[in-house]
Amino acid sequence: MDVDVRDIAFVLKNNIHFRLPYFQRKYAWEKENWQTLWDDILELYNVYNDKNPPEHFMGSLVVIGDGNVNGTISAFKLLDGQQRLITISLILGALAFAIKKIQPELHKKIRNYIINCDEVGDVKAKILPTSKYSDRSNYLAILQEMPCQPDSTSKIPLAYDFYCSKINVAMEKDELDPNRLFLVIINSLKVVFINLNTNEKPYQVFESLNAKGKPLSQADLVRNYIAMKLPEDRQPEIFEKHWAEVENLLQEEHEVGKSRIGELPAFLRHYLAYRNGILGNKDHIYDRFRDRIETEFKSSSQFEGEIIAIKRFAGYYDHLLRPENEKSIRIRDALKRLNILEFSTGYPFLLAMFETRYLNEISEADFIDGLQILENYIIRRYLCAEPTNYLNKVFPSLWKFIDTTQFIPSLKTALLSRNYSADYKVRQEISTRHLYENKLQTKAKTILLFETINRYLSKKSKSDAYTILSNTPTIEHILPQNGEKNWKEELGEEYDRIIDQYLDTLGNLTIVTAAYNANLSNRSFAEKKPKLASQGLLLNSNYFCCDIPKWDEIAIKNRAEYLTEIILEIWPALGNPTPRKQQSKTMSDSKPVLLTFMGKDIKVNTWRDVAEQTTEIIIELADDFEQVSRTLPSYLSQKPNAIAFRKLSNGWYLNVNLSANSLQKYCQKIIQNTGLSIDDWDVKQEHKETN
Repeated sequence: MDVDVRDIAFVLKNNIHFRLPYFQRKYAWEKENWQTLWDDILELYNVYNDKNPPEHFMGSLVVIGDGNVNGTISAFKLLDGQQRLITISLILGALAFAIKKIQPELHKKIRNYIINCDEVGDVKAKILPTSKYSDRSNYLAILQEMPCQPDSTSKIPLAYDFYCSKINVAMEKDELDPNRLFLVIINSLKVVFINLNTNEKPYQVFESLNAKGKPLSQADLVRNYIAMKLPEDRQPEIFEKHWAEVENLLQEEHEVGKSRIGELPAFLRHYLAYRNGILGNKDHIYDRFRDRIETEFKSSSQFEGEIIAIKRFAGYYDHLLRPENEKSIRIRDALKRLNILEFSTGYPFLLAMFETRYLNEISEADFIDGLQILENYIIRRYLCAEPTNYLNKVFPSLWKFIDTTQFIPSLKTALLSRNYSADYKVRQEISTRHLYENKLQTKAKTILLFETINRYLSKKSKSDAYTILSNTPTIEHILPQNGEKNWKEELGEEYDRIIDQYLDTLGNLTIVTAAYNANLSNRSFAEKKPKLASQGLLLNSNYFCCDIPKWDEIAIKNRAEYLTEIILEIWPALGNPTPRKQQSKTMSDSKPVLLTFMGKDIKVNTWRDVAEQTTEIIIELADDFEQVSRTLPSYLSQKPNAIAFRKLSNGWYLNVNLSANSLQKYCQKIIQNTGLSIDDWDVKQEHKETN
């Protein structure tokens, strides 16, 4: 590559044309960026000297030669730096427009830096933005000194108006010499001009720039990489017919689930998990995408086929995020319920289900039954307060255990062997499980649970209709948190203990309307009971019409048992869960080969290696490793006292004389005790070969 420091006068010299490739994102600078650049320019303006112009470096422009156009125009693809270069040209355009009538010669001189005066068509613009989001059409309107589109989503008109205002106000106050400002822009603003050779790999430059802090998102890097892998003549069709549809469906500005990442990168992460069987780190989506393409696709046609497949899967993902776009009412309702249960961890598996449905490998009836089985698995785990991070390991790899010719039986078998919550455990855990927290998603889950019970009771009574609340349901605590004096008198010394243990549990909760909730409020049970008994919801009327003399610990537990049996009828056991010992036995049938933790990939051969390497990374990250080690005294010590201890880089010793299960639990404990996320830790395993 050729690398030089250049001023804007050189960059926007005569007979040059920069075109943004299809992969480039929209113009994204905001008012804060515009103001910062304007402040920098004014600072240069105040000290400007023709003989020795001050310098201000704006970063890099990365281009690749694109031949000559019309015989005289040197064309380049602008790979990086579009935000800066477009903004500078908008300032020049605003300045030219401001002086058009009063200084026509200077107007013409400035215009020579933003247009190729003797050319026609797109090449007339020295910079040609992407056609996405109305950027190009609005930019060309500005160059022609014409009005922009009034309903545009592009930020280019906003930037142009911002600089027009700044320049006009300064000129009205006689604080700005247009010629001096023009000279500052073209002579003092500097860039590192990087001209790549055509035989270089531009995407590697992007990786390097991103590593140095350039604001390229994971989706940006994937988009750039796709373009660099496509032949020039195939880019328009692939981007306009396929990749553009992906970006239109999935917006990076909208976050998915608890991941705190946008729809497009979340989709790519889940799509790769579907393909690879591992949910990768959210900060390494591009790396995993690139690795997959480089490894598995040898020809351009194969790569194009992958982009077309990605578009199809993006459609599935849109239905997962927005079930209302699904035509089948039953599938739509099932997906809405899974979303309330925060099932984004299962999206890789659902993508596989959508694909097999598309290929007619499973019927729509089986598809619906499969969604209901997944709900059964998730809601039982939710009721038992099982950790959700376990699901990040389950669902990316679950599909390989599915037989599409026996879809439902194989799905049940697979889930039963993955810590399925049996009836006895639901009964055991639910009476003391704190279901309700004052959080939006937790409220939604609790409301879903009670609404489903109410609907089931209506169906069981052989009624074709069931009552629903006219307004959004609210959670009612039968024993209120801040009870009136009579509650404390009735429960006596046990009041505080019962509040602490049972306030937010199944037996003490129900749903009512907001108005009804306010009416019940902190009233005594004697006042609440007849109101609940007369309410239209069978969930309340069926139970509170019975003789319940007192609402105490026994009454709360009795109602929890009553509701639990209904829950087990609604979501009956899929079968007999595989005993935990048999589930863990599969670990001895496989061996770890790759540890992925905190963005690092480390080859391993045993679980002892996994435990050691996990600990080494935590040594690097932990502020106080000694404090962490105190929580795990049976694993870590400063002196070895057994043969199977491994010495760590900080001088401590790790006990590895343990089973694979124990070492796995150790890793999970030390990660959690350090305050890190278990979601960033993964171990890829391969089945051991047997004779």
